[in-house]
Amino acid sequence: MAAIISGKLIKLGTAQNAVGGTELLAERLLKGTKKELFKDTNIIFNRPELYENYLAKGKNIFNFHDLPNDRMYKELFESEMINKFSHFVFNSDYQKEEFLKKFNFKGKNISVIKNSINPIQIKHKRYDGKVNLIYHTTPHRGLELLSHCFPMILAENKNVYLNIFSSLKIYGWDKKDKVFDPLYKKLKNMKNVKYSSNVSNEEIRTELLNSHIFAYPNIWPESSCLSAIEAMSAKNLLVLPNLAALKETASKSKFLYNFTHNISEHINTFQKQLSLAIQYVQKQSDDYTSHINELKIYADKNHNLKEYLKKWEKVLSNK
Repeated sequence: MAAIISGKLIKLGTAQNAVGGTELLAERLLKGTKKELFKDTNIIFNRPELYENYLAKGKNIFNFHDLPNDRMYKELFESEMINKFSHFVFNSDYQKEEFLKKFNFKGKNISVIKNSINPIQIKHKRYDGKVNLIYHTTPHRGLELLSHCFPMILAENKNVYLNIFSSLKIYGWDKKDKVFDPLYKKLKNMKNVKYSSNVSNEEIRTELLNSHIFAYPNIWPESSCLSAIEAMSAKNLLVLPNLAALKETASKSKFLYNFTHNISEHINTFQKQLSLAIQYVQKQSDDYTSHINELKIYADKNHNLKEYLKKWEKVLSNK
């Protein structure tokens, strides 16, 4: 629930302490862009009703970070507030197409500026016989499924380790996070599993250097996935479903599988794909090296922060 109001990052509502992907991108945008371009300009990322008092002054840009089924968008497009925005920015092609199906943007300025990162510096992916898995996104996106799969994975191969960084506290939702306490306790008691609450993005980027597979049985439709992008940049394999924008973000992955709403089927499919990915790492073949290099090149080229800032400067210059 963030906004950039005339060059200042403002966070209102329940997310005043949030440090999620939206807030990271907002901070990177502010830091990397000429300050004068923000003069008399507001960029709203979500919950526009919270920032209504700011919209009366200057130019207003809406940068979508969710999908159109969120009820806030129905309320926005049915209100006069929608006319206060001069430009709409989407974070993926998938997201744009979904919004165009549901809402009328006729005559509106629209752009796609994909979520982006600073490429992670890595030359060689280390491997010492242990295969390290990582899950570094919020728990409601598929952590429960991973908790069911990992014991079965471990029964097949004792040299597999799982590092988890997951909590709703990253959004400032401490009370909501308590719902997942039984899951966190379960994971803490699992063999070869290390569970941590949310940590800084810098720490995650360091951990990604030592991991081999981003294990992500996602069940929450996303408009983009910064976690997958950073995983690719650090030469991690991606094991995840083609749900929503993941089929765009992870299009180069050899282990992208068909999503199903049937939880049992999803767990079985994910487990099979994860087992194949683990074997792929263990073989250390030329094909494996080629693939993780391909993933890195794709992420660093298509989700590069420098290009992200250039595109934003163009939007801000035209307003």
